[in-house]
Amino acid sequence: MADYGSGTMGKIDHILGSSDEVFKPGPTADQDRIGNQEYYFQIDENTGKVEVKRKGWPDTYVGHYDNDGKYHCAGGISGGYHQAECEYFSSKEGSQATLKQATIVAEKDLQNNGSTRTRGKPVSLAEAQQETREIIPSNTGKDENVGTQDTAQIKETNPGTRKDFPILHYPTGIDKNGQDTLKIQMMEYRARKLQSSKGELGPEKRATGDIIGTVTLPIPGNIKDSDQVEWGSDSMNAGELAAAAVATETILGGAKKGESEAKNVLEGVASVNPASAKKGISGMMAGAAIGKDPGKLMSRATGQVMNPNMELLFNGPKLRDFSFTFLLAPRSKDEAKNVIKIIRFFKQGMLPIRSKSNLFLKAPHTFQLKYNYKGEEEHPYLNSFKECALKSCDVNYTPENSYSTYEDGVMTAYSLTLAFSELEPIYNDDYGSGGEFPSNLNFSATYDQGDGTVGETQETPDGTTFQSTIDPTFDHEIRTFTDKPTTIYNSDGTFTNEYIMSQTGGGSDIRIKENIVKVSQSPSGLNIYEWNYKSAPNSRYRGVMAQEVMKVVPEAVYAEKDGFLSVYYNLIDVNMELV
Repeated sequence: MADYGSGTMGKIDHILGSSDEVFKPGPTADQDRIGNQEYYFQIDENTGKVEVKRKGWPDTYVGHYDNDGKYHCAGGISGGYHQAECEYFSSKEGSQATLKQATIVAEKDLQNNGSTRTRGKPVSLAEAQQETREIIPSNTGKDENVGTQDTAQIKETNPGTRKDFPILHYPTGIDKNGQDTLKIQMMEYRARKLQSSKGELGPEKRATGDIIGTVTLPIPGNIKDSDQVEWGSDSMNAGELAAAAVATETILGGAKKGESEAKNVLEGVASVNPASAKKGISGMMAGAAIGKDPGKLMSRATGQVMNPNMELLFNGPKLRDFSFTFLLAPRSKDEAKNVIKIIRFFKQGMLPIRSKSNLFLKAPHTFQLKYNYKGEEEHPYLNSFKECALKSCDVNYTPENSYSTYEDGVMTAYSLTLAFSELEPIYNDDYGSGGEFPSNLNFSATYDQGDGTVGETQETPDGTTFQSTIDPTFDHEIRTFTDKPTTIYNSDGTFTNEYIMSQTGGGSDIRIKENIVKVSQSPSGLNIYEWNYKSAPNSRYRGVMAQEVMKVVPEAVYAEKDGFLSVYYNLIDVNMELV
């Protein structure tokens, strides 16, 4: 048996959180009794228990969330506001806000002080997120009616169904070394409505589900894509064409139009050589009388057939399939655990979900794939992917044709083969239009205006060229400079300063937001909220309200042409984030 190597672990504090990370209940709480109270959280790294404590002299334990996300109110506490505390922290909105804030606190502690797993060594944001996912209860007050098919009879899933998966990497450190990678995000499946709410014909655009887990792997060999469409031959002889023309005119224009088209057909028949027409028609009639194919009888009797007018006709698009094979050979115990988690990630995530009654099956989770260039941006010279289903997950436990394990039984190598298929075909407009014909191969490298068009290249007074596009989520302009493309997101998911400064408009007005939940405060005292835009109900954001910022930092707020307020985030101590 092989050996990873060994080591010892010292005694490290397994409690995450700090009393300096203050939380205030959101707008759904009883503001008169607990609206001004300050709370903080302590998270047990081993059990996942999240304790809620009220700041004071001394601090007071008011309850905790167990590892299933259920809140337990503390007993024996006096004070009229304890009932309000219990009601708030037990509610869906309170649980959601509390556990999300606890997640932020735990991630920050792990980045600053590490954990028992890392022997107190600080970790990266990605590692902190991965570990926090495994610690914090998965029940964050999410609406169970959202996600898979929204049918009342199947909204409850069978106990044991996993909806939260970790953030995983192989090999260890691949997220830090600038290597090109394949990033695979697991998402909750969202069914499309059969009819667009905008009155357009056909199904509405598929809403993107919540990301519930991520695996980052090296780009394997033999990667390829195949764009295909379906064409097929079809024939219609003169008689069928004539009948179709008469029927079409009758349907569209009524009986008189049909009569007129029938006269045109008769005139056409009269112009044909009488002898040839007579032979052809008699052959067809004879074939019909004896139950024989008229065309074949005509060929047998006269040596000719009706011109079939054969054409190759477009039948429709085809879905694309992708297959990848990865050799996973762990080099340490921690990497071995990651390899096993990665295999389980795909095995469990691709499987159908039973309803609680076992009467229905929900669609499995889906996946979004992306090739990353140097671990950050989308690779411009490889293909893009639409949302995919994982159709098969094959594991070869002895890829080197010999049985070999480490001392704990983990195989020395695994071969993982994943076969994906896109949920929707790709279309011409997916690649966008307008401007100079691009030199990239992916269809998400350019920023659409929402209607498939990209803004024309423009010029600043000093001669610098840029492309002006409209962000369909925020409905504001983004300027991408030709000589230096704008990077939209930092590695931690926050907007970059250059992205913020490139915008002529934002979306910080409380009037265009909904489902607003207060989650924390910035060091300067600005309230931090989470919300979704009324125009984009499927995405959650974290940031500020312009109306509040205007009272504290008025120079950071300005009015759009439509009268709504926006915020320059680079002038305040809060980052706007996609949650």
